Amino acid sequence: MKNEKLPSELVKSYLANKKNQDATLQDTFIEMIIHESILISKRTQLEQQIDQALDERNKPLFLQLSNELNKVIEMFGT
Repeated sequence: MKNEKLPSELVKSYLANKKNQDATLQDTFIEMIIHESILISKRTQLEQQIDQALDERNKPLFLQLSNELNKVIEMFGT
């Protein structure tokens, strides 16, 4: 037998590798959730600021905030 692993070693190796893959997948999901939460928060904040700029009839601020909101919407994908 040349460097052949026993079946039990193969199973252990497979399970360790699967654990690492699962952890990586979980990390990816967590990052996605955090990223989405940040974008939703930023979008909500910008929408409130745009409403306030409209109430105050502040066109330059409205245009600036609208541009920022469009960038966030592009990042968000909706």
